[in-house]
Amino acid sequence: MKNVILLILILAFGSCAIKKTTEIKDKSEFTFASIAESFDAKKTNYIGFKKNCIGINRLEKATKINCRNCYSKNEIYIFWNDHEKSYVQKFDNCSAFNIVTISGFKPNEFLKKNTTELQTNEVGGYKINKDTYLSTPHSCFRNFILNDGILKYEKSFDVLDLTGGNENLNYKINNSLKLVELEKILNGIILKLNSENQFKRNKKTCLKNVCN
Repeated sequence: MKNVILLILILAFGSCAIKKTTEIKDKSEFTFASIAESFDAKKTNYIGFKKNCIGINRLEKATKINCRNCYSKNEIYIFWNDHEKSYVQKFDNCSAFNIVTISGFKPNEFLKKNTTELQTNEVGGYKINKDTYLSTPHSCFRNFILNDGILKYEKSFDVLDLTGGNENLNYKINNSLKLVELEKILNGIILKLNSENQFKRNKKTCLKNVCN
């Protein structure tokens, strides 16, 4: 009898271990880098855009539209062209969403037209005086992975550095950068699509959190 119980425990533990391994592998598929690499493999030019805030996690309850037991920690968007049409697909660390057709913005055209500025733009810190910079432990960040078909490169900045008006000595130059202009364009598209409830979670891609 003891041998039977022991065998059941071993099988149960093994099953959980296998599911854990699968879960970790699945999680890696929803990192910003791995999502971008999946578009690289398709030979697609794209704009990758990630939004996240430190200290803000959202536990999405199991509903018809959400994944089970998954903290949504960030938002990732990939914008690209296919012939004459433009698209965006949303991801987070829990799953992929549906592909949405967009109008009024051509990612590939924007990349080609502004490639030099996008590559060289750097957002300066929130500068109060010559030797003093402001920072906060609860800021929001923007990350980009850009692939124009010739060069793939990354950019990032802290949203705090775009604020402060005259108190921030880098305020004007930061907000005049082409990278920041791109961020505002993408945010505008995302806000519009969110207001229209265009982003639908693909529940078939939800992570399976079986053994916690």
